[in-house]
Amino acid sequence: MQQLSGFWIGSDLDETAFGNFAEDMVTREDLGRLPNVLLLAERHAGFWETERGQLVLVGMLGMLVDSLETGDASEALGAISACPPRLAQQALDLLIAALPEGALDVPQEMDDAMLFCTAMLAGASGQRAAAAALLEQGRPGRVEAAYGPPAAMIAEAYAPAPEKAEAFKPKLIIWDLDDTLWHGTLADGDAPVLIEKRAEFVRAFNRHGVVSAICSKNEFAKARAELERFGLWEEFVFPRIAFVPKGAVIRRMIADMQLRPENVLFVDDNPHNLHEVADAVPGIRVVDATSGACDVLLEELLAGQAHVAKSRVADYRLFETRVAEREGEQMSDEEFLLKSGICATFTDRMDNLEFAERIEELINRSNQLNYTQSRIAPGTIRDKIQDIDHYEVLCAFVWDKYGYYGLVGVAVYAFRTKTLEHFAFSCRIMHMGVEDAMIRMLAERGYPLQASPAFRKPLPAQSSRAITTLSYSDAEVRARVLAEEAPRDWSKVDLRIMADCQSGAFYHYSRHQAVTDFDNNPRLFSLPQMKTGAYLEQHFPRHLVYAAASDYIDWRWEAYSREIDYALFLDCADRFVEMAVTGGHRVLLFLPPEGLALKMYELHKGCVPERSRVWHPVLNHYWRGVAARHPGVFTLVELGDELAADELVHAHHYVPSALQRISGMIDDWYEAVTAQVALGVAA
Repeated sequence: MQQLSGFWIGSDLDETAFGNFAEDMVTREDLGRLPNVLLLAERHAGFWETERGQLVLVGMLGMLVDSLETGDASEALGAISACPPRLAQQALDLLIAALPEGALDVPQEMDDAMLFCTAMLAGASGQRAAAAALLEQGRPGRVEAAYGPPAAMIAEAYAPAPEKAEAFKPKLIIWDLDDTLWHGTLADGDAPVLIEKRAEFVRAFNRHGVVSAICSKNEFAKARAELERFGLWEEFVFPRIAFVPKGAVIRRMIADMQLRPENVLFVDDNPHNLHEVADAVPGIRVVDATSGACDVLLEELLAGQAHVAKSRVADYRLFETRVAEREGEQMSDEEFLLKSGICATFTDRMDNLEFAERIEELINRSNQLNYTQSRIAPGTIRDKIQDIDHYEVLCAFVWDKYGYYGLVGVAVYAFRTKTLEHFAFSCRIMHMGVEDAMIRMLAERGYPLQASPAFRKPLPAQSSRAITTLSYSDAEVRARVLAEEAPRDWSKVDLRIMADCQSGAFYHYSRHQAVTDFDNNPRLFSLPQMKTGAYLEQHFPRHLVYAAASDYIDWRWEAYSREIDYALFLDCADRFVEMAVTGGHRVLLFLPPEGLALKMYELHKGCVPERSRVWHPVLNHYWRGVAARHPGVFTLVELGDELAADELVHAHHYVPSALQRISGMIDDWYEAVTAQVALGVAA
């Protein structure tokens, strides 16, 4: 008996040995080993007709029902995903025989777990429509929060083919070698002759976001040597080269790469291998390398990827390293995660504008881990990010000791209507617990999601306890993410935008991003820092943009008083002015509108709009005096004169078109003052 990466390769098992293996699985109640038994089920078809085989089937049914009692169908679905249809029908007949007579006529009276198990076996046996109908008929009278998620997962898994039909979009192509990638059989002593067109396919797919792997019956060292001779070894990930059956190997490879079989193509010249893999990995596409249709299909798939200009080879190299270390040390999944040094940081509000296109790509490409099953119209996420009065957009960036995974999760929550619109993740972080970390982060902000009806798929069971959450406001953390996502030379920063949560929008629309840094709460400047001395820990380049309204709110001063204290305000503001004057800074000062309708001063929860409206002209008057005394340092912009009523969300927040226009004012000012400096130097 051989073992490969935790999967039993049982071509050498006789029926007695296979029966022992299957019985041991039932005795141990080891559902995780059931897929290994089912992968070999058809090779030992006679076993299931015996009394011993019938008892194993009964034990298997008991394990499935026990698993479904937890209310999570994912484990049971995974366990029987490789079940041959004939065996599924045999198990279904046994289960129906054990039910009370007429039970299927009133499925709403069946126990949840028994109903789920019946539907799963019906679907696995090929009766997909019947499975969906049974689940729907059994729905009345049940608690939807408990019944809905597993029922939806089972229904989706066995949805009739026409309902699931969609264009094939490969993420992985698995190649055989002999008479597929090259002419000749290496084990027979042939000198391989590379099929240049196929080699170019591998390279081209890599350039356009589709990775290639190898599954070949050959000696590893010899095959690698030939691939290195052809300059192709580094083009492949997850090379599986050994004299073992391919079905189980490819099934495990896809799991290790955290992909769905529906996104995988297997290319081989041997019909036996093609049929074996198709049976062992339901959903995978296979193509005969010797057929004329093969290269035609590859050409079509490559054309469909022309819009993608990113290689994902490095991403899957991380998976290779992780899998090799986990298996080498024989660690459990939990032990492996705890030793992986997983770190996550979460970005919110305007920080996410830099990643808008990637956020939309993640939502629209994610299937396996898109828990709301939602999509977003291209170009619309920017509006939601900037609409901070109605939306919370939260993104997760993850890395561990093996490498950097990037932006791998997004949640979009409309907090006024308490609606979760999007909750999607990259399959690169599957089983890490990032979903749980995201939910915890949202809960800390007052948005509990565990029972959200928006979830169209059950959430995974993994906790986030292996993840260290780091603040994006930490300079080193932010630098780590931006070095990967938006590399820039920080030594050239010459302009800082200090406008609290809208700073990132001004930066996003700016013509001078290369020299600009921006605030985002809690990474920001505020006047009370002039009293505490916290401003000394911050960097103030020569040119500053300051939105005075940031400090016109009571809670900004709550460390000292329940509301704004004018004497304290004057003390802190005077210190800021002194710092700007003595430090040689140039400051563009934005003053908020005054004299608006009372509702426009309802700035935040708990705000007293009457008091806020009174304070605005008083504090604006102070800054007008500053600009008059220091015209060479402070340039004043009265937003009340610049913005129309329909451009205001309230006195401090503005619609995207207004933010873009204000950003243009900043650019014009910066270009003017730097031109003056240049002229002075020239003179």
